Amino acid sequence: MWRARKDLGEDAPLSSYETTRRHRWTGAELARAEVHRTALVSGAPEQVHAALTALAASHRVDELIVNTLTADPADRRRSYELLADAFAFPPGGPETTVAHAARVPASVPVGR
Repeated sequence: MWRARKDLGEDAPLSSYETTRRHRWTGAELARAEVHRTALVSGAPEQVHAALTALAASHRVDELIVNTLTADPADRRRSYELLADAFAFPPGGPETTVAHAARVPASVPVGR
């Protein structure tokens, strides 16, 4: 919702999950969301792991930047923790988790 609205000229903060869930999308918002749908990765940790690994391989890179867009900082942190777990990164403080959550480990083939 945030990206669709931003594309339409509304520069507002991220909405809460509840607000987004209750939102009645306009035709213009739906059209903008559809444009961005292929650029989003979501799902269970193992699904996200597979999608990000495939994305890295298709672009022949060994590092990705992940940005979880959510109004709730605790939800954002949990997203990064789940991602770090899926990529089997060692536990650490928030700085370690966030700084390394998007790196594809060397053991993951990246198509080189």
